[in-house]
Amino acid sequence: MPEPAGPDLLRLDGVCKSFGKVVVADRLSLTVGAGDLVGIVGPNGAGKSSLFGLIAGDLRPSAGQIVFAGRPVTRLDATARCRMGIGRTFQVPRPFGGMTVLENVLVAVQQGAGLRRRPSYAAAAAVLDRTGLLGDANIPAERLGLLSRKRLEVARALATGPDLLLLDEVAGGLTDPEVAELVTIVRGISAQGVAVVWIEHVLHALTATVHRLLCLAGGTFIGDGAPAEVLALPEVREVFLGTEVTASLHQAGPRLADGQDREDR
Repeated sequence: MPEPAGPDLLRLDGVCKSFGKVVVADRLSLTVGAGDLVGIVGPNGAGKSSLFGLIAGDLRPSAGQIVFAGRPVTRLDATARCRMGIGRTFQVPRPFGGMTVLENVLVAVQQGAGLRRRPSYAAAAAVLDRTGLLGDANIPAERLGLLSRKRLEVARALATGPDLLLLDEVAGGLTDPEVAELVTIVRGISAQGVAVVWIEHVLHALTATVHRLLCLAGGTFIGDGAPAEVLALPEVREVFLGTEVTASLHQAGPRLADGQDREDR
């Protein structure tokens, strides 16, 4: 399992956000180091995707500060943060359906990473290769199956050249072998020095991948540490897991980590 590789890349200090009476961030504080591989779990409505929106610039906090690469970015929009090195995916893939897989990635390379002409094609091809999509380069995105759509979502975020990659439930709806393929991709991205923060309900994928796990509930973190330690916390079990789910998770995780498919779906 990889260990934290560098100094703070991202820092949230007392970040607050609410929608009416619904609080999605209650004085949240968080640090993510360069090269870190972090997972986030929590019940539906806990504020996980909103947290990504705050980090990526899609949402503006009502209080607090967000610092990326040593620079305050709280007032910067999503485009500026993307060009600084924050890439993200969305729960529901959002490709340009009428464009090919290659064209989708080229848009991200050219608009996010700022490359043009021949270098942009070389960079797009490299990203497609890393995400297992090179053979689908000329297929219209609207014709892709779910796994390939998920891969394309990761590829488009990766094509912006991020130092921090935010993955939002990229394993949802996939079979166990498909999840294992995504885990391999995420590990490869992390091995290249990109910090990854991954929101996921497919828990065995996280426990097979991340070295640090946080649990978000009610707009605040109620657990932060090694995955097994966080999942064993009574407060985490109470709001999210349940004892039986936790037990089955510990059984499933090692087999996925070893690259084996589970047979007890």
